[in-house]
Amino acid sequence: MKKAKRIVLGEGEIIGHKHILESNSDISYQENSESIDFELKALGVLTHDEHAKMIFEKGKYRSYNQVEFNPFDETVNRVFD
Repeated sequence: MKKAKRIVLGEGEIIGHKHILESNSDISYQENSESIDFELKALGVLTHDEHAKMIFEKGKYRSYNQVEFNPFDETVNRVFD
């Protein structure tokens, strides 16, 4: 597990906007190709340039990459910002 007070949960590939999670206490996290598992020991705040802030209570969470299903060719593709 890595630790930081600020982590990027998602980044837009086209215009570079980021979903940034920050906390006054270290955030323990682990990334893989499909998700980021993280644990907050204190309150966390998620910010993004185009959305209102979201507040997270201490606890364990998983952030997934957003995907979309195409019913015509039955493929699943990652959504890009």
